[in-house]
Amino acid sequence: MAQTINAINQISKLNITNKISDKSESFDSLPFKSIFENAVNEYVQAENKVDEDIYKLATGESDDVHNLMINAQKSELSLDLLLQLRNKALDAYNEILRINV
Repeated sequence: MAQTINAINQISKLNITNKISDKSESFDSLPFKSIFENAVNEYVQAENKVDEDIYKLATGESDDVHNLMINAQKSELSLDLLLQLRNKALDAYNEILRINV
């Protein structure tokens, strides 16, 4: 049984310029927030899938170690993406703090 790998939404597809230029929008629709929330949600879903696969393997409901390892790698990549987003956000924040007014 082959599983398809879901692609992570490309950042370039977001309509960032319209969201930034419209000053009347609330903070809930900021592009960074939606990107970060999507990364968190993808990580949580991937981790839940791994937990489910481990449970099925441990209880004998499944013997599919191959897909378990694939899902574990997906979860690890999702976590790496999330950590990189966090690091970039912190770097940007620290850069803003260093600006002399």
